[in-house]
Parts: sequence; C-alpha cells; structure tokens
Amino acid sequence: MVLILLAVVLGLGLLIWLWKGPVKNTVTAIKRNGSSAAEAYGIILFLTSAMGFSIYLIATIL
Repeated sequence: MVLILLAVVLGLGLLIWLWKGPVKNTVTAIKRNGSSAAEAYGIILFLTSAMGFSIYLIATIL
C-alpha cells in the first residue's frame, strides 16, 4: 500500500514538473513559429500518447 501511494505521489510530482517545464517551453516555442495554442497542445498530446503507448507495448512484451 505504501509503495502504491509513493508511486502515485511521484507520478503526480513528475506530471506537474513536466507541465511547468518542458511542456510550457515547447508550446511557447511552437507558438512563436506561428502556430496556435490548440495546435501546439495537440502536438504535445500526440507525442506523449505515442510515448505512453510504446512504453505499454514494451511492458506487455517483456
């Protein structure tokens, strides 16, 4: 139970760090090149979904 709570807390911390750091900076850089915010967040969503799906596939194979 303690390990599950620790994993949840670490996961939330990592998610908050990702949102405040790399995601915001990437969206700002994409918007500077002339894209809209919705398009920038769509690209981020697509990339993270693809990464999560590939990690899921690797975990199921192993």
